[in-house]
Amino acid sequence: MFRQFTSAVSRMYDAYMPAFWLRLKPRYQWAGGIAIVVILWVVSGQLTGHARPIEELNSAKPSDLASVRVALLVATQRDATITIRGKTQAKQEVDVRAEVEGVVQAIHFDKGDKVKAGDVLCEIKLNDRGAKAAQAAALVAQTQKELQVAQDLFREGFRSKTQLAQSEAAYAQARAALATTQIQLANTRIKAPFDGIVDDRYVNAGDYMRPGDKCEMLIAPEPFLAVGTVSEQEVGQIGLGDAATVNLVSGEVVGGKVSFVADRADPLTRAFRIEVELPNKDATLRDGVSADLHISVKQIKAQHISPGILVLDDSGRVGVRAVVDKIVRFMPVSVVSDGPDGMWVGGLPDRISVITVGQQFVSDGQRVDAVADKDGKSS
Repeated sequence: MFRQFTSAVSRMYDAYMPAFWLRLKPRYQWAGGIAIVVILWVVSGQLTGHARPIEELNSAKPSDLASVRVALLVATQRDATITIRGKTQAKQEVDVRAEVEGVVQAIHFDKGDKVKAGDVLCEIKLNDRGAKAAQAAALVAQTQKELQVAQDLFREGFRSKTQLAQSEAAYAQARAALATTQIQLANTRIKAPFDGIVDDRYVNAGDYMRPGDKCEMLIAPEPFLAVGTVSEQEVGQIGLGDAATVNLVSGEVVGGKVSFVADRADPLTRAFRIEVELPNKDATLRDGVSADLHISVKQIKAQHISPGILVLDDSGRVGVRAVVDKIVRFMPVSVVSDGPDGMWVGGLPDRISVITVGQQFVSDGQRVDAVADKDGKSS
């Protein structure tokens, strides 16, 4: 009877098992069979041993729920700002250059000196320019007298119109030559074009200068600029006259207004230049200091939070975890402004309880036991 049973089982085994399996040695068939049984046992344990259903979690006792601390946030009106990384820049700066050639006779101002418009910065030796000017003045006097005589003789009929015209031309030519020599004399004294501060000096007494050579750099202390660039998406939100706050890397905070918005993007970066005009009565601002430009663009409702409570959802969105009817809900936010005292965010309901402690250990849709912060703050 047993032999008949085993024979029947053997025939069924040979009939239903794949040919490649039957070609294996018996010990390999036993090992494979044991492995299949183990895998099926593990899988069945995974399927039957899953976490409790949401309904069971939601009906759990308070003592079984995860405990989190929450703070009530109330929205207030807040200026939405665009923050731009930039630097300070003098609105007026110029390299004052020579217009005539010659040897530098004197330097009247050095680096750091304050000057007024018209002050002589560098002085070039006259050489024979003074003598040429005197000669030109004498020639003007001579041709003027000759013109007067020619006019008298013309009235009496002793000079023709052509001769009178020649005398007038000689007099005009002499006056032009005198004006030229006077301009050259004046250009030997290189003057400041506006009130400012000498930022650099390029020559010393005794140096030889040619037309176009630099004498000194002059910077106007007021007004000053803070400059930066914004993206194509943001430039449309900024307009002339918009209020701005500039935070310098030195710790100074200066208020100003947008004075320039570029109409053409930089061909390489596709960014638009923005200029904010700043007061600088005390001449404390310096050119080239790193600065953050905060430009107010509109008013929106926002809440003040600590950046430490922000989390990311599975799709990478930035937000907070809040508790609504004892259920955890992820809520995305948009950053309105950021500063040393915290962050202002928008996109939340006017009143919302956000998780301040424990947000890393709970998930969206989970039922929790919410405990209010003692101070009621989200920090």
